[in-house]
Amino acid sequence: MISFTSVYPVNVDGKGRVVLPAPFKKEMGDALEVVYVVEKDIYDKCLNVYPLSAWHRKVDKLRQRANMDDPLHSKMLSRYFEEVVKVNMADNGRLNIPNELLDYAGIGKEAIFAGQGERMRLWKPARHEASRISDEDFVRLYKELLGGPADSF
Repeated sequence: MISFTSVYPVNVDGKGRVVLPAPFKKEMGDALEVVYVVEKDIYDKCLNVYPLSAWHRKVDKLRQRANMDDPLHSKMLSRYFEEVVKVNMADNGRLNIPNELLDYAGIGKEAIFAGQGERMRLWKPARHEASRISDEDFVRLYKELLGGPADSF
């Protein structure tokens, strides 16, 4: 299973093109995909970038929890799918991110790709730095969610 990790600075050209970091391409190895899904993160002003297969897993979970025949669920699903864009990766590893999404995230000529397991997050560098939780909160949440040191689970 793919697990994107670490942080990589990248440049964004005037047409919204950004090159996927080499370590992310290497992580996918033979499973390197051509289609990626870009969504607006609803909690942070950044973009979530999924290989198509990982996005399908997310959508499967969403479909299990939401009822398309419920009016409120239907409206939420409509908005979610309307704000998602599929992009193709060029042979050189470049993704063309629509300007509307870059504007949402405040991304200009410089950006940060941050790994987050099955997805990558694309950030304006200053927003990425501001979004990081403190060391104390990290330790507290780690203990709360995982029960202690990594060797205890």
